[in-house]
Amino acid sequence: MQKWLRITLIVSGSLLGILVLLWLGLALYIRHNKADILQQISDRLNDRLHGGTLVIKDMEPSLIRSFPNVSVALEGVSIKDSLWNTHQHLLLDVARIFVKVNTFSLLRKQLDVRQVSLEKGSIYLFTDSTGYSNTGILKRDTQVKAEGKESGNGADITRLQLSDIRFIVENQQKHKLFSFDIASLKGSLRNNDSGWVCNLNTSLRVLSLAFNTEKGSFLKDKSVQTDLELHYNRVRKTLDIPQQALRIAGQSIAAGASFSFGEQPRPFILHIVANQIPLRLAASLLTPKISSRLDSINMEKPLDAEARINGYMQPGDKPAVYVTWKTADNLVTTKGMELQQCSFAGSLSNEWVPGEPRTDENSVVSIYGLKAKLYSIPVSADTIRITNLKHPTLMGYFRSDFPLTDLNGAQGGDGVFRFTGGTAVAALYYKGGITAGDTIVPYLKGTVALKEGVMEYTPRNLQFSGCNALLAFNGQDLSLQDITIRTRKSNLQMEGSVKNITRLYFSAPDKLQLDWKVRSTSIDLDEFRSFLGKRKQGKRARAVANRRNMSRIASQLDVMLNSCNINIEVLLDKLTYGNFMAQQVRAVLSLKESDIYLQQMSLSHAGGSINMKGTMTQDGVNNRFKVNADIRDVQIDQLFHAFDNFGMQSLQAKNLKGIFSATAAVSGNVKDNGKMAPQSIFGTLAFDLRNGALIHFAPLEDIGSLIFRRRNMGNITFENLKNTLTLQGNRIIVPPMQINSSALYMDVSGVYAITKGTDMYITVPLRNPKRDEDIVDKEEKKNRRSRGIVLHLHARDGEDGKVKIKLGGKKDQPEDPDL
Repeated sequence: MQKWLRITLIVSGSLLGILVLLWLGLALYIRHNKADILQQISDRLNDRLHGGTLVIKDMEPSLIRSFPNVSVALEGVSIKDSLWNTHQHLLLDVARIFVKVNTFSLLRKQLDVRQVSLEKGSIYLFTDSTGYSNTGILKRDTQVKAEGKESGNGADITRLQLSDIRFIVENQQKHKLFSFDIASLKGSLRNNDSGWVCNLNTSLRVLSLAFNTEKGSFLKDKSVQTDLELHYNRVRKTLDIPQQALRIAGQSIAAGASFSFGEQPRPFILHIVANQIPLRLAASLLTPKISSRLDSINMEKPLDAEARINGYMQPGDKPAVYVTWKTADNLVTTKGMELQQCSFAGSLSNEWVPGEPRTDENSVVSIYGLKAKLYSIPVSADTIRITNLKHPTLMGYFRSDFPLTDLNGAQGGDGVFRFTGGTAVAALYYKGGITAGDTIVPYLKGTVALKEGVMEYTPRNLQFSGCNALLAFNGQDLSLQDITIRTRKSNLQMEGSVKNITRLYFSAPDKLQLDWKVRSTSIDLDEFRSFLGKRKQGKRARAVANRRNMSRIASQLDVMLNSCNINIEVLLDKLTYGNFMAQQVRAVLSLKESDIYLQQMSLSHAGGSINMKGTMTQDGVNNRFKVNADIRDVQIDQLFHAFDNFGMQSLQAKNLKGIFSATAAVSGNVKDNGKMAPQSIFGTLAFDLRNGALIHFAPLEDIGSLIFRRRNMGNITFENLKNTLTLQGNRIIVPPMQINSSALYMDVSGVYAITKGTDMYITVPLRNPKRDEDIVDKEEKKNRRSRGIVLHLHARDGEDGKVKIKLGGKKDQPEDPDL
């Protein structure tokens, strides 16, 4: 064994030594015949050029790189065409080319190139706008054969390597630009009976992959690593790239392609599959024009996508693009919208109408089987389509069935309504624009039904229960039907409509008009006192601040209700407000942003009727109103009780009896708690009191205790009393007024102050009216009333705040310009 081992080592060493010596000899041969070999290489390459210039600055043997074969290192290699001075793009410009040659071919003085490696440089394939290309200097195999320049043992280059090479294909005529920074590329070629098979291992960065430079580049600035196998069939003239894995920007993507170079026009097909790819990464692989449309969409989880692109390799052709995708249980956010637990499939096609040009206008995005929660509200849709991507239009049929409490989450906790019970069922078809500022008129058709809702209207702190409603959308308009609402003391039946709501809801809510009809068997306005104050703005401000966390539609509802014009027609069987009670109330009013216009109102009250109209301007604490009222045949004591004695202290409902009629034109302030602001009423009141009575009216009882002790001053009756009073806040201006009562005659004029400032002049004939009861002649009765002793009294506030009555007529006092 030792002997044979020694013999084997000797033989192997000898052969290796001979091989090394031979290899060194070949290296010396190459160095000694450097000029001759360089000429062979130049001639061989020049045979492949037509009208171009090849420059090789130097050549050296490479002893180690391809042992035991020999490699030749060509230094400073460049190729330029005859028009290089015009376009300035070298076809080839590399620092070094390693050429692996057949060792024995060198001994035969023939150059047989097996492998070529290019290092540090660029390859630039340039075509100008006229169609001229610098690749025209490269002769085809048929040209070489026709010129008889191909030797019997032509070069069979089976391997190609690139290292640190910029590879550029620019075609100005077809507006294409492909540019790659190739860190490394290793390729091998195997010939077979039908063609060849090429294997490529490469790592590169895509600088530009622009099939149309006007639309931008795919895969821009993305790294690519792949092992590719390419098949070329000489008979069919097709290049096939079977489905294979690539890593693009760290993402695994499967891609395949087929190109036909035989038939005209030349068709091609690309097939790309990307499973579990993040949407943001997928968008970045597309052109800026396409990816910009996805900027507003974000997906928390990746999705599965597949794309097929087929077309023709000819100028002006726009390939057909069909992309599909699917995702499950994802979180999708876009402008003003958040879809939770979102599952759907989708597709994109640039040929919505077959045969029409493949443009943005003929493109469509389809979404199938959508199931999601829109801010906690479950939403589903079988098919959603977005057509015409230049001016996108969305259309789809949406359904939802959910408890109303889910709407609280949709409003971000600061919504217009806070729900604690009830359900909603929605079925809506929508067609309209999806981009800000578009002019597409939205179309919405379908219904939203609310059942047994329990809620709070937060801007007014109003609590409602038993809420039922049907919201019917018909194109651009909204009809509100079969609405019933209950409060603790009231019930309401309502219906209404809003024209052009889909068009103006976001763009101009102040131009919307809500026509509303209200019916009720009983309503207590005390529950609605909050409408006298300003709407709460704090929640609305927070809603704007938290817009990212809530639905834009929900937040806009508060804006619309605050801005739109509301016309209301009211028909109530019974109405109460504090001490006021009315029946058969009919009213027409309109609500602006801060004003209430009462166009007409009629009601039955205290045995008579009241008609009025007026306005109220809401200003928080004090709400200014103006009212014109016509009061007919009401019981005056009930009227005073209903309006809290109109702020008077000494004259109250318990002091009055009679049938009261009046015409009033007054203004005043109502506080936000519904109470009349003291001393705020100004205007005129023309009244007529029939069959009236003053009961235990303190000022007259005081007079009676001094002068008319035998007369009944606790119940003074009179048949008719008329006058026109001027109301000036704290003061009531009383023009001269003659009072003929059961207990005394009086002539009254002056100022009656509600609080302080009373200054009244009272003329009292001491004649007892009982003595004149039988007189029929009115003129005689008038003359007799002033016969006898006549007292002139002056009633003024004393220092203690009480009215003091003293002797003294008006003629004894200085003139008061207000009397």
